[in-house]
Amino acid sequence: MACAYVGRAYHPQMLRRALPGVYEGWIVVGSAACVVLLIGASFFYGFGTIFNEVIDEFGWSVAATSLAFSLRSEVGGIAAPFIGALIDRLGAQKVALGGVVISAFGVLLMSEIQAIWHFYAVMMVIAIGSSAAGGSVGLVAIASWFETRRAFAMSIMTLGGGVGGLLVVAIAALVEGFGWRGALRILAAVMLTVGIAFAINIRTRPDGHPQPLDGFRASDDGRVLAPAVRWGMTLREAVRTRSFMFMSLGMVFLNFSTTAVVIHQIPYLEREMHVSKAVASSSVAFFTVFSIVGRLGAGYLADRFSKRLVVVASCLFVLAGMPILAFADSYAMATAGLLVIAPGFGGTIPVRPAMLADYFGTKFFGTINGTVALVTTTGGALGPWVVGLLVDHTAHYYAGWLVCMMVTAVAIPFFMLATPPSDDRMRAAGREDGPGAPRPIVDAH
Repeated sequence: MACAYVGRAYHPQMLRRALPGVYEGWIVVGSAACVVLLIGASFFYGFGTIFNEVIDEFGWSVAATSLAFSLRSEVGGIAAPFIGALIDRLGAQKVALGGVVISAFGVLLMSEIQAIWHFYAVMMVIAIGSSAAGGSVGLVAIASWFETRRAFAMSIMTLGGGVGGLLVVAIAALVEGFGWRGALRILAAVMLTVGIAFAINIRTRPDGHPQPLDGFRASDDGRVLAPAVRWGMTLREAVRTRSFMFMSLGMVFLNFSTTAVVIHQIPYLEREMHVSKAVASSSVAFFTVFSIVGRLGAGYLADRFSKRLVVVASCLFVLAGMPILAFADSYAMATAGLLVIAPGFGGTIPVRPAMLADYFGTKFFGTINGTVALVTTTGGALGPWVVGLLVDHTAHYYAGWLVCMMVTAVAIPFFMLATPPSDDRMRAAGREDGPGAPRPIVDAH
């Protein structure tokens, strides 16, 4: 089909010749998922494989080493609103490409560190790059391509991060075969080459795009649903709502616990359960599989039921798994605790941004999503550091996991209170119907 629309950064022939008949939104989803896979495997999950090696080589404490990961989360959060604004201004594609290059450069620099301040500085570089190339840019792009299937599309994208966890076994093998410095150099090369190939396809939906929103929107008699109006609150309007405040606070407390689990999972199993790095890394693969189940299940349910309640249900999984970790006296019991936490951890990842898009619209979604990331990564920064500090003082993870359990419990009432903004606020932001209301039908002929 020839395309009459010629817009900035839209080249239909390039994509449709390779994947004829495929809705371009799904191409964006797949490309973003692959970039997130690289980010997740390399930075989020994979750095756990070098945690003890770095400590052994330099003699740093667990808390000091954990602080670097906390800095990564916090700097990424600080950068998120600026990156979100750049996405709204420049489009997703340019930001994603820049993020991939910065991330690869940061990993290469990590392989050359000689002092702890090098470690911290490089983590900040990686934080900025991964924030630009990672999930936020994909989420902003996807929010512009989908509405009725938004949560499910976002859950598909976040599978990239989940599948990245499956690659940790391979990264651990690289560390054992080439040393942690050599493994990082290999990861940098892969990130630069493969990452760019996929990032170039992550684009925000242009106005006037010929394909209907969500790919195919038709009534039973073949008539097409009218296109949804792109609406959105400004950041100033959004932050004045109780929805924004309660959702952000809930994510602060939840991220405290889930980030601590992800960062400390391999060190915990090596130290407490006395298993090898290969066995500890394999547990990440199991964690990832169950996380994928949570992502897909929550994404599917969130398009059909209250997203708020789906998030609360995810929190309950995390809450239930923490005491199992705390009292585990075997590798099997520790793995059971991780597998209870995993679907809860995975379930919140696609549903939170889908909630934001439903509540506040997509017009300024990049800026709003980035601001929420800034607020909520405070928990992600504190969690690993607090758990590491408790390990240094007690020589065990018991107290750290119990603290995470209590913090997760605090998150649940905040999510319950995060109800949608009033209809008046939504209409003032340009939305003419309420969330989930049917679209008018127009004659496709």
